[in-house]
Amino acid sequence: MVGQRFAGKTVVITGGGGGLGGEYCRAFARESAQVVAVDLDHSGLDRLEKSIIEEGGHCEAQCADLCRESDVSALFERCAGSHGGVDILINNAGGDLAYNGPIEGFPVDHWDTVVNRNLKTAFLCARAAAPLMKRKRYGKIVNVSSRAARSVGWYGAVTVAYICAKLGVIGLTRHLAKELGPHGINVNCLVPSFTISGPLLQHHWDQMTGGERDSMLRATPLGRLPEMRDMANVVLFLASDESAYMTGVAVDVNGGSWMA
Repeated sequence: MVGQRFAGKTVVITGGGGGLGGEYCRAFARESAQVVAVDLDHSGLDRLEKSIIEEGGHCEAQCADLCRESDVSALFERCAGSHGGVDILINNAGGDLAYNGPIEGFPVDHWDTVVNRNLKTAFLCARAAAPLMKRKRYGKIVNVSSRAARSVGWYGAVTVAYICAKLGVIGLTRHLAKELGPHGINVNCLVPSFTISGPLLQHHWDQMTGGERDSMLRATPLGRLPEMRDMANVVLFLASDESAYMTGVAVDVNGGSWMA
């Protein structure tokens, strides 16, 4: 343990079994948070929970299908019973499906799956967390969007459903910030660029041509891909009281590859 920034705080992190999700869980645990890591299955969660506990942190692995309202309700009811509520929610669950064709061939079930994973999960979790946070008159919600929502074509492996869903996450952030602000709840959004955080994204990077990789780096003023800690540091900031007067903000962490 290296810090006390989130001592006494309970944080729910969705998509906790993945690369960036796991990084967020470890970062909060190192700052003394009570971490509830949530994912669809236990494949990555069990290892994460064990490693955090071995480091002296606190982590509970919770398996849930966050596209199902009943699973989400049960998750937050458990948090209310075990921890007295939720202080921080990191809506990190998401992902895309492979498709590289025209819009007329895009499968409707792909659209539903991707939009549900990225946008519906954030909506359902925020809806369940809001009353728990209102009781405390305190809460931090950090939604995770994507650089893909900022401009089309920067990274060609994403689908139309993913782009639209991640745009929706930014819109959801703004609406929730306005609605929940009077209750002492801050809602902000991380907009990360392409981050190698696991085998799938490493594969995407490896499959690019040298020219494609060089083009991506040339379009980034800082001249490098981000490290996972670059994203985790911003999530910690947005979840902390250091950002107490920020709400409704979409924070771009992309090395300058897109500037408003």
